[in-house]
Parts: sequence; structure tokens; C-alpha cells
Amino acid sequence: MSTILDDLQADRARAIAAQDQNAQVCFLATVDSENCPAVRTLVLREISDRQLTLFINASSPKWRHIQHQPHCQVLIWYPSIQIQYRLSGKAALINTDDIKQNWHKRPVRAKVLDHFYDQLAGQSTEFASRERFLEAYQTLYDGIDTKALEATDAAIGLAITTTEIERLDLSQNDLPHDRSKFTWQANAWQKSTLVP
Repeated sequence: MSTILDDLQADRARAIAAQDQNAQVCFLATVDSENCPAVRTLVLREISDRQLTLFINASSPKWRHIQHQPHCQVLIWYPSIQIQYRLSGKAALINTDDIKQNWHKRPVRAKVLDHFYDQLAGQSTEFASRERFLEAYQTLYDGIDTKALEATDAAIGLAITTTEIERLDLSQNDLPHDRSKFTWQANAWQKSTLVP
């Protein structure tokens, strides 16, 4: 019997086949220490069991938010098939070996940026200008062997264990949208229908 996460995997595969610009990304919502919300776009690395895997940098404000409040929400929106998922759960640090094993999959730009964060300026810090930032990035890029880059200690991963998932299908044509909620209870997903 398929689960809501199987449905998500199938919808993601359909979005990839449709060359959906959102097929590989998600939108992570956290709250800061003053309970102000913050949302950002991230690459969705993996969906498995009840977990979503994301890679971030420890210098990022999002890591401080998660340390303060690990409960978060991930939005996945596939415009090509008109389906949205909203996943609620709790984030936890994953084993650093997982980062090292997946390091080769990251684009060179992302690898160099992790080293930039370590050596020059943390993620989301202010910089003099875009031009100065690009100059500093290029200087770092030119001075390192990009083929030999290894993960920095600040390159970390998050596993978000989902406890609730909402699926909204907007492709109902003349019918009202199809909206369902799935809650993890007694080691299984319990489905309820929501008024859209």
C-alpha cells in the first residue's frame, strides 16, 4: 500500500519529467529567536521514509533558527502539475559522513561557497557590494584546486522528520481543489480530507 511519501516521490518524478523548475527545490520555513518567520529556497537532496534531507552551512542564520527551534515546515510546489505539499516536522543534524559521501554531487560553485563561508565571510553576512563579493569569490576560486575540494566542517546536513503533511491538488479543473492532511500516528499515516 502506498503512503503519502510515495505519492510525493511519484509527483516529484512527474515534475522532473515535465522539467519543472521547482522539481529539485523546496522552501524551508523557520523562526528566529524572536519568533519571526523566515523562508528560503533550498535544494531538496532526498526524500526517504518520513525524512527530507537538506544540506546547509553552519554559518547560515537558518542553522541558528533550527538550533533555537527545531520545528519547521517545508513547502514543495510543482507548478507543472499544480500540486503543493506542506510538510511539518522536526529538524536534526545528520551524520557528517553523509555529507562527505554526497559532496561529489554538489556543484563546484556550492563547494567553493562553503570554503568562502569558512575563510572570508559567513552566509548571509553583509558584503561591500556584489562586485566586491564576486572579486573575492573569483580570487578564492582561482587559488584552489576545485577537483580536490573537500567538505568543510561547516557543511552540514539536516534530516527533517515529518509528522504532518498536507497535499493540495489544484488541477481539478471545474471541481474544487483536492486537499488532504496526513498525520503520523501509531506508526502510520492517518488521512483526513480538508475543505480547500
